[in-house]
Amino acid sequence: MPLALAVNHRLIGYIWGVAAPFICTLIDWPLRHLLGPPSILMIYLLGVFLVASRYGRGASIVASLLSAPTFAFYFARPIFSFAISDLENIVGLGVMIVVANVTGSLLEKSRIQSELAKQRELNTLALYRLSCGLSAAHDPEAVACIAVEHIHTELNADAMLLMPSTDNVLQLRPNQDLPTALQHVNLSIAQQAFDTGQSSLKSSLAYYPLKGSSATQAVLVISQGDTLDRQTPELNTFCHLIAQTLERFQLAAQAKEATLQAETEALRNALLSSISHDLRTPLTRIIGAAGTLIETDATLSAVERQDLHHTVLDEAQRMSELTGKLLDMARLSSGQIVLHQDWNAIEQLVGSALNRLDKRLENRPVRIVLPDSLPLLWIDAVLMEQVLVNLIDNAVKYTLPGSPIDIEARVMPSSCLLSIADYGPGIAKSQQRKIFDKFYRGNSESDQSGVGLGLALCKAIVEAHGGMIRADNRTGKGAEFVLDLPLHEPPRLADSEFVERLA
Repeated sequence: MPLALAVNHRLIGYIWGVAAPFICTLIDWPLRHLLGPPSILMIYLLGVFLVASRYGRGASIVASLLSAPTFAFYFARPIFSFAISDLENIVGLGVMIVVANVTGSLLEKSRIQSELAKQRELNTLALYRLSCGLSAAHDPEAVACIAVEHIHTELNADAMLLMPSTDNVLQLRPNQDLPTALQHVNLSIAQQAFDTGQSSLKSSLAYYPLKGSSATQAVLVISQGDTLDRQTPELNTFCHLIAQTLERFQLAAQAKEATLQAETEALRNALLSSISHDLRTPLTRIIGAAGTLIETDATLSAVERQDLHHTVLDEAQRMSELTGKLLDMARLSSGQIVLHQDWNAIEQLVGSALNRLDKRLENRPVRIVLPDSLPLLWIDAVLMEQVLVNLIDNAVKYTLPGSPIDIEARVMPSSCLLSIADYGPGIAKSQQRKIFDKFYRGNSESDQSGVGLGLALCKAIVEAHGGMIRADNRTGKGAEFVLDLPLHEPPRLADSEFVERLA
């Protein structure tokens, strides 16, 4: 409690210590003929006990020392004299004084322990509230706001948190409203506390470095109040808790950066490993075919010359497709591709994709099941056609020549499902999620070309439309890829436009 209240409480206690023996005398005097000296002494002892239980040891000592002469004057023979002729009364007074002092000491210790327990409970609750607040913080700025608010509430002191920049220089947050008590914060003193790790008291401000396990995280500036000195242990715990939270964010940022660097390095290695073979092979064939044309052109027949020209063209197209996939994947990953969406029919998308793969689909039956009631889709036709081309081409690569491919569509309450299924070996359960990762190939030993970007591109394009893609195995068939595309309310045609379209 504040100093003035403590002094006032102690003064009242001494007053009661003086008054208690006289109150006991007033109670004992009418009963002096009925009660013996031991009983009267017990009433005095009760008065001392009550004073001790309420006001502590000092007041109880005063009450016990005054009780002895009061009892001697009014109740010990000869009465109205401080002389005591009866040895029993002398022993009784001595015992009363000793018991009163011992009782007062025990009660004082009990009261102090009770106050300490109450204070510990309050401190624990304050730390719990601060811990709950800090656990909900999502960044260091939120930590600063929560810490300042709790210190103001729990310690009744104004505070601010100075956090370092990337070069470990403390700075004030822009547009920060400072209380009057913190208007004269000295950044040089705060920086010194941050660098040395030693707290500093200047004028009415205290600078506390918040030390983490490895480095100082920030500096807490607090205005010195009347009660702050008596709450130093609690404040130290507050500082330690805030420092731990800031360090947790710092370590999380470092871990995130390390993970990002590791993923970037892994992606770079996967890219180099994947494209090295797929670029080298067509380049080798192009160089070989071109060299043959240059060196032995005069001796080549027309058919041989045409075959070499087709080899150069086919391998150049493979390199062009690979480069295009890499560029598209880079644009989709960086969010630079803008969807040019319009209303498109699924039948047209499937037909365009099959036309592009006409040569690849020679001698392969393609079974198409598209109901007449299929709605229009709000999609980017070019990108979605590329998705179908990638999925159909994937089915061609990993199935036996001549095996059929099934393309089906069905309408759900809020989406349209489009599936492409083949009759190949299917996809292992452990690979059904991984195959959509960049540069992942289900069978790295396969003779099929590719760098594992086709399905990753499909996933990126479908998700850009707000849909989903999944891979599964169908009973009696092989692998199945299902596109789940959201449905949108199509625009209503005006009467004139409807008639024009019918015409």
